[in-house]
Amino acid sequence: MTRPEPRLIDLRTAVPTDWSLTGLSAPQWDGVNFYRTPSAPSSRLTFTTAAPRFVQFRYQLFAPETAVTGRVFLNGHLLDTFTFPAGEFVSREATGYTRAGDNTLILEYLCGSSVCRDVPIRQYWTQVTLATTSQARTDVGLGVERWTLDAPGSPLNVQGTGRLLFDNENYFRFVQGREFTLGWPEGTHVLDTSFQVSADEPFRVTARVDGQIVTQKRGDRTTSVAPTLSLVEHPRATSLQVQVDCLSSHKNCARLYFTRASVVPPNVAAPPTPTALFMAGGLVLLALLLLAWGLRLFPRAARVPD
Repeated sequence: MTRPEPRLIDLRTAVPTDWSLTGLSAPQWDGVNFYRTPSAPSSRLTFTTAAPRFVQFRYQLFAPETAVTGRVFLNGHLLDTFTFPAGEFVSREATGYTRAGDNTLILEYLCGSSVCRDVPIRQYWTQVTLATTSQARTDVGLGVERWTLDAPGSPLNVQGTGRLLFDNENYFRFVQGREFTLGWPEGTHVLDTSFQVSADEPFRVTARVDGQIVTQKRGDRTTSVAPTLSLVEHPRATSLQVQVDCLSSHKNCARLYFTRASVVPPNVAAPPTPTALFMAGGLVLLALLLLAWGLRLFPRAARVPD
């Protein structure tokens, strides 16, 4: 698998020459870390990408006596809303996908339901990571496609996890609670699906389709659970339920990686099963035998010379 080849842009101290940052002061130093102060109700970052890219925006807002809410928009689409508690240093990551060409990332500063006025705000960890993305759908032949969850426009969907994140090597999601559900559009015939669950403690993974257990495996800090599950016998299924039990902390411990599925998309005929191929071959053979039998019963008449 090709790795995403990330590009990290740290805006705490400098801005690339081909990028533009407005609404924030020049870098300042508090004796430990660099920060910038907002000079407007929102800051604006503009940049260009040659193709769609995964973007991860890391930021931290701090005000000693007031809670501050940050709202992050990418090209007009809301990526994240988060309230930073007063007097606490908490970092936050907003993620999404850029488009090919010009992109605009806006961070709004709110105190309650209105813009912050006369509130001393410091913005730390103004940092952007850009990474290449996979194709959401790949043709693998015979009417079968390979779908990737962690790609822009993926037909797959997941519930029960956090947002897509990037650890500078791989994409992942934190599993929230004890179960996540992988779903696909109705009418899709899923042939198989694969994923990887990792955790820093002993855990157990139980996957079900239509209430039937299709796998149950254990893992730990050094051993991930990475099954490939055949769903050929469940052609009408629209989802896969995966239960993750943390066996030490009994809390949310797991991370989900590399989720994919081989599918026959909706409105595409399913590939023939071995039984169907055997029956079709038998019918063809029977037709040939009948033809040969008919030729013996009714031999071709001899040609009379002119």
